[in-house]
Amino acid sequence: MARSRQRNRVMRTRLAAAFVGAVVLLGCTGQSTPSSAPASAVKPSPTVANGSVLARVRKRGRIVVGVKFDVPLFGSKNEAGTLEGFDIEIAKIIASEIFDTPDAAESARRIDFVEALSKDRESYLQNGTVDIVVSTYTMTESRKQFVDFAGPYYIAGQDILARTADVTSGRIAGVGSLNGKKVCAVTGSTSLANLTEAAPQADTSFSAERYPQCFAALQSGKVDAMTTDDVILLGLIQSSGGEFSLTGNPFHTEPYGVGIPKGETDLRERVNSALEKAFTDGRWSTAFRSTVGVVGASVPAPPVISSDPT
Repeated sequence: MARSRQRNRVMRTRLAAAFVGAVVLLGCTGQSTPSSAPASAVKPSPTVANGSVLARVRKRGRIVVGVKFDVPLFGSKNEAGTLEGFDIEIAKIIASEIFDTPDAAESARRIDFVEALSKDRESYLQNGTVDIVVSTYTMTESRKQFVDFAGPYYIAGQDILARTADVTSGRIAGVGSLNGKKVCAVTGSTSLANLTEAAPQADTSFSAERYPQCFAALQSGKVDAMTTDDVILLGLIQSSGGEFSLTGNPFHTEPYGVGIPKGETDLRERVNSALEKAFTDGRWSTAFRSTVGVVGASVPAPPVISSDPT
């Protein structure tokens, strides 16, 4: 009887050891049931630093995005009051990556859009008004002192818009022809600084906070021309009936990036990942074709993501 009880204890000990070994083995392999998927197909969960903007965004379940409300083709309200444009579509692509929501409608519902004028973009990122900025935001060295950038996601060229008669006559052609003429550019944009450098004798006394205000000044004759990125100008003149034209002589390259609060590396990497995927799977081309492409602009090759945010 004693020997029988001893054999039973030994058997129970061996069974318990085997069970513990199986549990440890399953814990080491990271799965509790057999999987037919190869190890390389198992996607690890991304790490998010505690207290980071990305962590707060994911916990909140929504992302606040600064965009333009008055730039046709990139960020403007349609007759129904809905925001549309290339920047709006880029924001949806980013939200899809951050919240792991492949459904476009669901990604859109995760976004709170805030109007971010050119002059307000840095301060909005610094004071937490927005989490990111997707607002025809040119990546420049001076801006990188205050914010970081993901991207670029588009490369524009700064051009000049004037009356078609002035363009065809040659009165307004390249940037040099703007010396001595009244030119409008938006306050807080790179366009004004580029114009001042390239045509120092241009009269820039009339400036505006919004692109439509500059265009209205051109239409009324208060200024001879306006200058900003070519695709923004295309959006402004799409319904002008041919009265206004671009010179077709861009004089400065404008790489559009996604503004990120300074030092938020995990957020920048996630946004870059979203852009890279969209470049590859066709969503970026589709977004461009359905927005900027409506005025005849051909889909360009996607830009190369910069490895230097600062």
